[in-house]
Amino acid sequence: MLNIALTALITSLLFAGITFCIRQRQALIRDRGPDFNAIACASTNDGIVVQSLDGKIIWANPAYLRIFRLPADQVLGRNPLSFCLPPDELQTPEQIAAFRYDRADPIWGKLYIVRNQRSDGSLFWNQISASFHEVEGQPDLVILLCRDVTEQVDQEQALRESTRTLAFMAEHDSLTGLANRNKYNAFIKSALDGDPATRPGFGVLQIDLDHFKAINDRHGHAAGDAALQHVATTLGRSLRQTDLLARLGGDEFVAVCAGITHDSELLRIGQALGQAVRAPFHFDGKQIDVSISIGAAIAGSDDDTGDSLLQKSDFALYEVKRAGRGHVAVYDSNLHEEAQRRDRFGLQLRDAIEGNKLTFYFQPTVDLHTGAIRGFEALARWQHPTQGLLHPSEFLSLATELNLLRHVDTAAMCAAADLRKRLEHNNFADIRVGINGSHNLLSDDEHADRLPAELARVGVKTRHIVIEFNERDIFGNTDMIEQNMRSVSRLVDIGFNVLIDGFGSGYAGLLHIERLQVAGIKIEKSLIRHLDCTPACEKITAMLLQFGQEKNIYCVACGIETEAQALKIKSFGGSVGQGNFFARAMPAEDVIDWLRQRQANARLRDAG
Repeated sequence: MLNIALTALITSLLFAGITFCIRQRQALIRDRGPDFNAIACASTNDGIVVQSLDGKIIWANPAYLRIFRLPADQVLGRNPLSFCLPPDELQTPEQIAAFRYDRADPIWGKLYIVRNQRSDGSLFWNQISASFHEVEGQPDLVILLCRDVTEQVDQEQALRESTRTLAFMAEHDSLTGLANRNKYNAFIKSALDGDPATRPGFGVLQIDLDHFKAINDRHGHAAGDAALQHVATTLGRSLRQTDLLARLGGDEFVAVCAGITHDSELLRIGQALGQAVRAPFHFDGKQIDVSISIGAAIAGSDDDTGDSLLQKSDFALYEVKRAGRGHVAVYDSNLHEEAQRRDRFGLQLRDAIEGNKLTFYFQPTVDLHTGAIRGFEALARWQHPTQGLLHPSEFLSLATELNLLRHVDTAAMCAAADLRKRLEHNNFADIRVGINGSHNLLSDDEHADRLPAELARVGVKTRHIVIEFNERDIFGNTDMIEQNMRSVSRLVDIGFNVLIDGFGSGYAGLLHIERLQVAGIKIEKSLIRHLDCTPACEKITAMLLQFGQEKNIYCVACGIETEAQALKIKSFGGSVGQGNFFARAMPAEDVIDWLRQRQANARLRDAG
């Protein structure tokens, strides 16, 4: 926008020409040449008017007439207040007649923006500046400079709205609108600050929706989403404004209740929440029975993080589920035995990871247009001695607590290297293999430097390997963003392809992606899963794919479960997908046979 100094300069330069016009437009003297001031007044895109102190227009340049879409005879002699204001701001004839410019009013020394209306009824934003001038032998005059700044104002409003939306997304769950894990961690950190002996008491309730998978299987994912929204709304109504309710993911909610010092108080709150959720819930003309299980814990003097409280409440929640679900348990000394069981589970996990007993399954990424396989992602599995094959969600969080993720990274890289070598030997050399990198790869350069050695062991080059980092690991901690970005760049310099996984989950990836030389992004699975039933997820997904196209960034849509989702991704311009619709994760020894069978099927289709 034109600043005040520049406006004053333009006004003074043009004033001589305006004065010239007021004095009856005297003929130019031929030997003086053209009057550049008058030409500037007639040619500028800014509207210029000369007014008397009562606001009546004495002269207006062509640009002013164009801005308001009025002929000169409908402007001269009138106060702009009589034709420029929108209907909800109209003034009475008496107010207009009483108008007077006041030199002492500080507003006339500044730029200001008002909403005006053209003769055709269209509204626009008008940037105005005014200055006062004396003309010898005449009353004082006011020079008004006007500029249509609607486009700039709209852009600024859109930017502010986008900023508010991104800030909201960073701290809130897209489906329910509740706080997310990021906001929960910040809330808990604030609550735990200070001396444990003097801080106010509070409790945490970890809440799971019972038999959520059965609701999805029986009634569809739309019903499952509606159930989650029902639970979120009901819990929110039942809690106090001072309490925090968050959705941590899936069917897992957590409530933080202030002013709680006794188990009985927390138990009463949990029972009230459970009773409220049991109220009849209808979807698509059907009644769906919903109940919740709650594990609760009061913050003790030994609690210094939100995770420690969640761990305690998780012990209590496990007891509830073991006993049949649908009720509340508060963590106490009776649950130490369960804690000991978890300790035993942790020892078993440590033995499995450090003893290279983890196995890896591989899920392909597929070109949505040609059907070609673009790559495979290594996914960790643990064959537990008594519990069977466990997925990462069942043990990786504990591996994180036990500081075992470095071993998992190394094991994943070895498995990826072995599969890549197998692909080369079987004429699939154009397929890359990826692993999910832990946050340790971002914080420990020595750990990252060891990975190329695992590739060299079997003769695989770094450029054939993809390392995926979750968006929250790179951008979730604002204090670590710059260091994490440097670590990503270092891995790229080593030769690895880097993807940002879980993109669009609410962190600051959009603000920083152009500074990273990453190979691409993988769009958050939950956005894809809710494409068909949540307009916000559809809009965000389309926006991310469009962003990728505009920035020429490789994009993978993850978690595609249905043909409808795949088609919708294609309609948004997506080109690569991953999910159970194409193939479930498979053992390494099955990959080559699966690829060959896929080739054979393609040849049969072509022949037919």
